[in-house]
Amino acid sequence: MTAKDASVIDFEALALMLGGTMLAALLQAGLANFRVTLRAVGSLTRPAFNPAKTKAELSRQIGDLDRDGLVRAPRAAIGDPEFGDSTAAMITARSLGALLEHHAISRALRFANAASARHVCHQAAELAQMFGLAGTLLSLGRLGPLANGADGVASAIGLAVTTTLYGVILANILFVPLGGMIERRALAEDKAREELFAWLETHAQKSAPRLAA
Repeated sequence: MTAKDASVIDFEALALMLGGTMLAALLQAGLANFRVTLRAVGSLTRPAFNPAKTKAELSRQIGDLDRDGLVRAPRAAIGDPEFGDSTAAMITARSLGALLEHHAISRALRFANAASARHVCHQAAELAQMFGLAGTLLSLGRLGPLANGADGVASAIGLAVTTTLYGVILANILFVPLGGMIERRALAEDKAREELFAWLETHAQKSAPRLAA
């Protein structure tokens, strides 16, 4: 028995299944959506959105708004790109409408990217199972020429079962859970961001100039 036969996992077959699935997903989803998905998956390995840190940074901008009003308040440095760009648009235009518009655009883009990444993950899950079935059919197709050899028949049947199993594993233990994790991360982040934005919007409304009665 060789080392490969003794191994519980056929790494060569698994690598071929994973590589083929990723290539097929790229071709089916397109390069732009595939990049969005890779970024979304990569973000799962990094810390989630930190509302406490962002609130501390926003408090400086809110302090300036409360003190100087929207017309004279300077722009405060905010590390979060979305809130930083939204408040910068508000301060540049001296308009609450600019803040609301930029926030709406950013929020829609976040949801669109999360939905796209989740869709690509589910496409990859379907493709993995299709590749598993294709590997099974190819392996069983070798039974004819190998029918005179018991070892060859056993090897072909074993590979057929292995590819089917790997397709199911990749679909249901990798790609489908990744799609769910991306969706949950997006929903949790949106909830935290909306709470902060409501707080910022309230202070921005108070600081906006009003006509005297």
